[in-house]
Amino acid sequence: MIKNLKILLSLTFLLTVIAVGMYVDDKKTTNSIEFKPLFENFDEILPEISHINFKSIADETIIEKIEGTWVVASAYNLPANTDLLSRFFIQLREGKLTEIKTTNEKLYYKLGLDNENKIELLLKNSNGDNLYELNIGEYNYKKPGTYIKPPKTNETYLASVNLSTDAGSYYWVPNDLVNIGSEQIKSIQIYKGQLINLSKQENRLLHQNLPQGFEEIDQDKIDETLSILTDLQHNGYMLRKDLPASSTFDVRITLENNTVIFMKMYDIEGEGIYTTFDWNYITDELQVSKLIDLNLSGSQLQLSVLSLRKDMAYHIPQQVFDKLNLKLRPL
Repeated sequence: MIKNLKILLSLTFLLTVIAVGMYVDDKKTTNSIEFKPLFENFDEILPEISHINFKSIADETIIEKIEGTWVVASAYNLPANTDLLSRFFIQLREGKLTEIKTTNEKLYYKLGLDNENKIELLLKNSNGDNLYELNIGEYNYKKPGTYIKPPKTNETYLASVNLSTDAGSYYWVPNDLVNIGSEQIKSIQIYKGQLINLSKQENRLLHQNLPQGFEEIDQDKIDETLSILTDLQHNGYMLRKDLPASSTFDVRITLENNTVIFMKMYDIEGEGIYTTFDWNYITDELQVSKLIDLNLSGSQLQLSVLSLRKDMAYHIPQQVFDKLNLKLRPL
């Protein structure tokens, strides 16, 4: 009896090993693939790319190379964030297909490749010819890798890289506006019915024109105005022609090098705070670039090219508006 039991257990173990082996072999056959490149001939095609399109069910971004400069055509030709673009293209170049996934369209949603979630990538040359297409799904943090699908097949794969991106134009526009240190501000004039004139004396802005019958403005609030141009970024934009007819108040900032910045502030109900920038002139001291390499020394003079656009207004933080919205209060 014991001998028969041992034989039975041995047979059961052997069958289990065989079954597991067949399962593993089958998994390797159906899911594992050789590491094929995600983008064949990437280096050859890269110089030809002049049009990039990201499209989702809700958004679409068009990025184009115009006279050697990448701009977001779907966002008033604002400059494109080339750092983001470079990182994305490196992922495309380095990516490998590591695993075959489903061909069942009903399961695409699990990979983020259904119509509601996928992002379609399309690259074209200057003649409008298609160079490359790809459907991008979710990033799998456990594997790790991004689910993808070539658009002319129902096959889906796991790619070895992170292709997480966004089809919204705002994502591809740099956020930097200006970064001017407090040491560079010479005076600030605020026009809102009455003029509030703040002028620097011994490294501190002081109120110069207090009319009779009004309280002194709190000096701590005046001090806060010195930081308004430090690392100022936007979180949205619109054309100036779409702004309200009148601004909420106007600001004139004079720098130590006598550059003058004119800002019109708009408090738009339901939209937030928008501002425009105009300059009397740009000296060589001002460092102008697309992306600001942040310097917080206090004496920095850094501008983004976005702040030089005369047709644009930018959505800025409420706190910048609040710091400048000084009020004269009757005694």
